[in-house]
Amino acid sequence: MYILGINGGVRIGYRDASAVLLHNGQIVAAAEEERFNRIKASPSQLPELSVRFVLQQADITMKDVTAVATHGSTWGHDYETVLKNYLLTNFGHAPEIMRFHHHDCHAAGAYFASGFEEAVILSIDNSGDGISTQIAHGKAENIDIIERIARPNSLGLFYGMITQFCGFQRDSDEYKLMGLAPYGKPDIDLSDILRIDGPHYLLSHEYLQPIVPGQPQPSLQQAIYSDKLTHKLGHRRLPGSPMQQHYMDIAASAQKLLEEVICNMVREAVLLTGVRKVCLAGGVALNCAANKAILEMPEVEELFVQPAAGDAGISQGAAYLACLEKGVRPQAIPHSYWGQSFSEDEIRKAFLQTGVTYKEVAHPAETAAALVARGKVVAWHQGRFEFGPRALGNRSILANPAIPDIKHLVNHKIKFRESFRPFCPSVLEEDASTFFEGKCHNAHYMTINFAAKDLTKKQLNGIVHVDGTSRIQTVSSTTNPLFHAYLASLKQHTGYGVSINTSFNVNQQPIVNTPLEAIATLYGCGIDAMIIGPYLAEKSLK
Repeated sequence: MYILGINGGVRIGYRDASAVLLHNGQIVAAAEEERFNRIKASPSQLPELSVRFVLQQADITMKDVTAVATHGSTWGHDYETVLKNYLLTNFGHAPEIMRFHHHDCHAAGAYFASGFEEAVILSIDNSGDGISTQIAHGKAENIDIIERIARPNSLGLFYGMITQFCGFQRDSDEYKLMGLAPYGKPDIDLSDILRIDGPHYLLSHEYLQPIVPGQPQPSLQQAIYSDKLTHKLGHRRLPGSPMQQHYMDIAASAQKLLEEVICNMVREAVLLTGVRKVCLAGGVALNCAANKAILEMPEVEELFVQPAAGDAGISQGAAYLACLEKGVRPQAIPHSYWGQSFSEDEIRKAFLQTGVTYKEVAHPAETAAALVARGKVVAWHQGRFEFGPRALGNRSILANPAIPDIKHLVNHKIKFRESFRPFCPSVLEEDASTFFEGKCHNAHYMTINFAAKDLTKKQLNGIVHVDGTSRIQTVSSTTNPLFHAYLASLKQHTGYGVSINTSFNVNQQPIVNTPLEAIATLYGCGIDAMIIGPYLAEKSLK
C-alpha cells in the first residue's frame, strides 16, 4: 500500500511544500519542493516536482497510490476541489484525498517517527488550521489531544514579531534571532507581551496587528506587531543596519521567555500524564536552545525532535495518519536520508558540461579528511539528500573547527552571512561525551544544543557558540558509514573526530541538490574543493 503525503497550499503564509511516500508504513522517499524548483520554502505552492521524485523513486505512478494525505481539515470543501484538480492536471489521476488537522499531522510526524511507545507530544508553531499549540499524549497507535491553543495566542507569532522587530524576516529568520540571543543580556521585561498562564501561556493581542481567526496573515513585507511594541522597545532595527546591543538584549530576553513558557508546558504535561518521554514538532521546535532547556529538565527522560519539524514535516505526519486509518502502523525512522541521489555517470556528465577538471579518488572520506585537516574548506555531496532543514553529512560544507578564525572565514567568504551566526559540529557518536555534556550520544539530527566541555572550548572553538553550546550531530557508522569514515579519518589526522558541518549552500539559497548546482556553488564562493561521489574537484591556486 502506497500513501502519498503532501504539504503546501495556495494560501498566503503556507510554505515548505514537500512530499513523502510511504510503502506499508515505511518511508520510501521524502523531499522538499525547494530542492527541485530552487525557490526557498516554496511559499503558496503545492508540491509537483517533489511528488514526481518520490513516485519515481518507488517506480510507480499516481494510479498506484492508495491515498493522498495532507493538512487543511478546516479549509472547507472547496479545497478538496483544488486538490483534485491539482492531481488530475499534473499527474492524470486523483486518488482518495484524506485531510487531517495541521497539528495532528505535526504530532503524528514526531511521535511515530520517534519509535517511542508512549510520549507527551507538543506541536508549536505560528498557526495551522487555526491552532498555534497542541499538547497530546501518544500511546501505542493512539494520539489523544490534551489541549489546543488557538491563534493568535501563539508562541510562533511572539517569536516572529520579535524576529521582525530586530530587523530579520519573520517566518524564515527566527533561527537568526536564536543565534543572536547569546550576545545579549535577558534583562528586558517582556512579561506584559507574553506570560505564563497556569499550565499554558497568554500572548497580549495589544502588541499585534489585529488578526481575526480564519483571516489570512499579513504579507511578509508588513509588520505583524502594533505601535505598542515600538512604544515599549523603541524603533525597529532596519534590515541590514548595524546590530546594536539593544537588539541583542531584546533577542536574549525573548529567547529566555520562550524557554520558560515551553518548559512550563512540558512540565505540566509530564505531570498530567506521568510520561517522561517528549516529542516535539512545529516550527518553534526548531529552536534548539529551547530544546536544550527541555532536555535538561529533571522531569524529562528522553526528547525526540522531528528532523523536519517545520511545515515540510506535515507531509510525513499526514501520510502516517492516513496509514493508520488504512490499518497499518507507521514505522520509526532510522535516519533522514530520503532525498535524491546521483550516479557516477550523472556526476561525470555535469563535470563535462561545465568544463571543470576533476579526478577520481579511491577513498573519498580519507581524501576529504586530509584536506580539512590541512585547513581547506571542502564541499561534500554524497548519496541521498536529507529531509528537513539540516545538512547531516550528505550535502555539507566541511571545515576544521580547530583552525583559528575558521568561523569568520566560512561566514564571510563562503556562506555570505552575518558574523554572529554559529556553526554546528558533526561528531563520532562514540566520542560525543568526550566533547559535550548531557544526553548527547544519539543526537542525530542537529535539533538540540549541548554544553561544550572545556576541551572543546579550548581546542575546537570553531563549533562553540558564544554561550558555550553547540548544536551537534552524532554520526553513527550504521546510518551513515561514509560520513562516519570521514570523521574517523579526521580523528587520525587531528586527534578529534569532530568537524564543522554546515549546509552546502550560500545565504538565502536552498541546499544544493544536483551535481550542476554543486559545481555552481563551488565556484560561486570561497570553498576550496569538492568531493562528489568518488570525484574530487579542486580550485587551482593563483
